[in-house]
Amino acid sequence: MSVFATPDQSLIDSFLANFGAQGMTALKDTDWKAYVPGDYAATGDLVGFVRKGNESIYVFDTDGVRGSTVIGHVLADDEEADADTLANLQVIGRMVDGQLQLQVKDGGALRPVRIKRYDLTDRLLSRNTGLLESDVMLDKTVVLVGVGSVGSYYAMQMARSGVGRFVLIDTDTLEIHNVCRHQCGFDDLGRYKVDAVRDRVLNINPHAEVITFRGAIQDMLDDEIMPYLGRDTLIVGGGDNRASSAYANELACRTDSSFVAVGCWTRAYAGEVFYWQSGHDLACYECAFGGMIDDSERPDAHNHYFGTQEDEDTLSFEPGIAADIDFVNCVAVKVGLDLLNRDNPNYTQRVLGYLQQYTWVCNTNATNIGGEMAGIFEHPLQVTHNLQVNKRADCPHCGAGAAHGAEGHEDAGEAAAAE
Repeated sequence: MSVFATPDQSLIDSFLANFGAQGMTALKDTDWKAYVPGDYAATGDLVGFVRKGNESIYVFDTDGVRGSTVIGHVLADDEEADADTLANLQVIGRMVDGQLQLQVKDGGALRPVRIKRYDLTDRLLSRNTGLLESDVMLDKTVVLVGVGSVGSYYAMQMARSGVGRFVLIDTDTLEIHNVCRHQCGFDDLGRYKVDAVRDRVLNINPHAEVITFRGAIQDMLDDEIMPYLGRDTLIVGGGDNRASSAYANELACRTDSSFVAVGCWTRAYAGEVFYWQSGHDLACYECAFGGMIDDSERPDAHNHYFGTQEDEDTLSFEPGIAADIDFVNCVAVKVGLDLLNRDNPNYTQRVLGYLQQYTWVCNTNATNIGGEMAGIFEHPLQVTHNLQVNKRADCPHCGAGAAHGAEGHEDAGEAAAAE
């Protein structure tokens, strides 16, 4: 006797009639679906996107998502639809006994919409599960000193990693020559970089808090910047001069924030990554680079990072292509994630157990791109792990008598003490 049931032919026929038939069927006719925030229970304008290609609707509880518009209207239980008001809207909803019901205009008809609830944060960061804890990262702050080719990339990666708050600091606007290396494009030309990058961050995480400052960090008042600094903050020095990074590291020392600085050399043939955190007797940026810091005036943009006009005349490539800059940035982002999670016992550090406080990242050792200095590297894509920087015992920022952060506080990730 067979243990398998005999197929019910009527069920087979019904299945083929629905899924094997041409044209609309009872099941195919209701394939529209809407992704709606799990706690959404509002009436009034409905904000989001309608994607007819895959019969999907994306609803947000904020209009902060870049490009989102009013796509419909949700009526209360006893509210009557106003034909004139709803004529140009694509989605019509009604809240019935606290439950949302939606219909979409499709081919001249109103079709029912299947609603799929989601939690924006959990869904957004679901692919990070087991690698980055969203509840931890949402409490972190990243302060970006400069949001050009370095800072804009850093912002995007930190947004995708779940950071909940950003402070963007820059004086410049986005111009045509920036586009080939920046995370923003032609639709942001002429805008302040902080405003353009803010919108890109919100386009990844609409619930992130983003504060912008159109100026230099040295010009910020204490009550403007201090509320965002502390042990759960990473300050990123990505400006076009060393003075801003030195000042940013000084702020980190004063507030027990972490700090990382990123810079690229002539034509981005190589770059450097430097970090600081309390509790490990590390040199600050001024100790390491004091002889190279000139804060008397702001240098011409990118002269230090991408070379001078003389370099441009003698070398055969345009300054710093995005692929080279981003390779340096990528190493710096990994350092930053380790620093942000220094007190998280469930986090596995990626690079601080291997890299020293000061790291060189080589893109190419070809001298016709980087000049004679490019020859110091043994091979392309070399990442150093043996450089040392000097610390001054009498440094007012990181020295023995400095009043920074949690002196003697041992971080959860002891491997970070690479010195």
